[in-house]
Amino acid sequence: MKIADLNHRSNYYRAIVPLFALMPLAVAQDAARTLPAKPLAFEVVSIRPSKPGSNWMIGWMTTPDGYHVTGQSIRSTVMMAYFPEGTAFWSKERLSGAPPWLDDLYDINAKVSEVDLAEWQKQGATLDKKPILQRMLQAMLADRCHLVVRHVPGAEQPGYSLELGKHGPHLTETKPGEVLPEGVPLVDGGVILYWMRGEARRLRFYGATMAALARNLSQGKVQDHTGLTGRYDFTVNWMDDPDSNVAAGLVSFDDSEPLSHWDIGALGLHLRPIKVPIDTLVIEHIEKPSEN
Repeated sequence: MKIADLNHRSNYYRAIVPLFALMPLAVAQDAARTLPAKPLAFEVVSIRPSKPGSNWMIGWMTTPDGYHVTGQSIRSTVMMAYFPEGTAFWSKERLSGAPPWLDDLYDINAKVSEVDLAEWQKQGATLDKKPILQRMLQAMLADRCHLVVRHVPGAEQPGYSLELGKHGPHLTETKPGEVLPEGVPLVDGGVILYWMRGEARRLRFYGATMAALARNLSQGKVQDHTGLTGRYDFTVNWMDDPDSNVAAGLVSFDDSEPLSHWDIGALGLHLRPIKVPIDTLVIEHIEKPSEN
């Protein structure tokens, strides 16, 4: 199986994980822009069965004006559209009601309209930073496959509760009417700014809720139990392990607490281990892609 990305091919059996793998959060949800009057959708879409013998690929490789992939199953397309955490979280148990043909391979060519082009090109390289791609894939599946789905709570898995520390919180309340810097809009208001190449690794939040912080720590694995209902401006810094042999910004698969690298303690907060339910996607209706 090949996994295509914009800049590299990911290998989930390596001994270290790149930094962005630590944040398989609902960045796809948090990075989502406020929806325009019309739903986000590709302007033109072609879906054709792949040639016999084509390699199976999971692709989130985007071009400046669209999305093009060969040999991708509809199952993989559904997982990309609804689970931005990445392939490490795409177990069969997370998708229910899938017909056998969902593993058939297709070539997908889709073009973005001029209206959406500027926002499309601002997306990041990893799947969790491609919110517009995910929304457009959802629209494409609904239009061409008549897909109808619903989310249901799945089995509980290890997670964390975001809570106040003994001396917290250490947060700056957002002033009413404050003009926020240009950044990635959060789904419930406010923005997040990521570090740039050459800068110290950090997440900067403006006008953000604690729920947004919880989502941006890990997709579905952190729940907000701080009791704080306001909006705040704050920065979460990254801390490397001085005793680690891996490069800065990376962690080993053996790291038992990867989220501990985010210094939320400086904000007067802490994470407590709990069990959290992980959503399962149930397919209520789906048809093979309609003819082009």
